[in-house]
Amino acid sequence: MRYIKTFESHNESILVIVDVQKSFRKFFTEMYIHELKKYCQSFTNVYQIFDNHVDGKNVDADYLYDENPKIPVNGDLYTFANQKLLIEKRYLYNVDVTFFKKILDKDLYKQIKEKEDSKLLKPGDYFNTKYGTIIVYISNKHNWMHVGKKLLNFLLQLKGKEVTMIGGANLECFTDLTITARSLGVIVKENYKFVYSATSCPIK
Repeated sequence: MRYIKTFESHNESILVIVDVQKSFRKFFTEMYIHELKKYCQSFTNVYQIFDNHVDGKNVDADYLYDENPKIPVNGDLYTFANQKLLIEKRYLYNVDVTFFKKILDKDLYKQIKEKEDSKLLKPGDYFNTKYGTIIVYISNKHNWMHVGKKLLNFLLQLKGKEVTMIGGANLECFTDLTITARSLGVIVKENYKFVYSATSCPIK
């Protein structure tokens, strides 16, 4: 697996922003954006993970299988101080493992299906697909997350590092990312001053 160099040393502070984008504007305030922009200035490296739902239901799957896919330019994203990288992902509704059957080894699919049916899967359990991506069992508002190559490479580079994660939505995409990152060995610190949900924003 080829890794993309995104930061320089273990001593630099790392902030990961999840789904703070204009299409989710109804869930956070202008003051939230104002304070977040100031907050980013205290980090050496800021990374933005965004959701590509705005491109429609039949979005191109390049973001999953290309190691360095083109970032869609659609005006949906904010720009933050010290931002080093944009990483595209897509949330899934309540699919089960059958949704991923075509990209899994036959025997592995059978094993996961049996565990899922028997309720033996635990949040953070992840499995390799045939195409260099992983699927992660979440068991929250979203049952599964499909982690593309670029996001996977990024999180693997953060293994053993302390990372502050903020954004939204709590119990949805934000939780997808915190569970996934921890399962891959990232030391995640949530700053809930900057974590919004579908029902509330911490900064009014």
